Amino acid sequence: MLFNKGFVRVDLLKKSGFKKIGKNVRISKDCLIVGKENISLGSNIRIDSFTTIIVDQGNLTIGNNVHIGSHCHLLCSGGIKIGNQCTFSQGIKIYSQTDDYLGNYPAGIFNKNKNKYYTKSEVLIDDYNLIGSGTVILPGVKITKGCSIGALTLINKSIKNLGIYAGIPFKKIKSKKKFFIEKIK
Repeated sequence: MLFNKGFVRVDLLKKSGFKKIGKNVRISKDCLIVGKENISLGSNIRIDSFTTIIVDQGNLTIGNNVHIGSHCHLLCSGGIKIGNQCTFSQGIKIYSQTDDYLGNYPAGIFNKNKNKYYTKSEVLIDDYNLIGSGTVILPGVKITKGCSIGALTLINKSIKNLGIYAGIPFKKIKSKKKFFIEKIK
């Protein structure tokens, strides 16, 4: 039986080697984090159980007031930046690097010169975004401020207009009003 093991103590987080760490950061004890020295965390952040963050290459920057739900996976080799006031539901996958799926080069970790066969590009998620469970975000994607992304959505290109998006691949399903962003400031 597995019980909630809680969050890493604040004093241990501050000593653990993150590039930057703000106030009120809560990281579940059962997360896997590789490359803490390449991670900058703002304030009021919560990262839930079984989340995997791999930053042995690249970097990860998370703004303020961000919640990352359980079972998320962030592959940060090309860099990932998450703005302020973002909520990530469970099981989201964000990739800033992928293999060559066109078949122009051999795939897999055991090939010589494997790094040249990858697509590597920074992912930028602006402020006030809500990302639904099971969403996959691919390299080079930029999501504009204030979007809502439905569950099980594939984000394979940038989103430049405020709205609600869903599907595989995604499409805009509804417009949103900008006033909620202006009210919060």
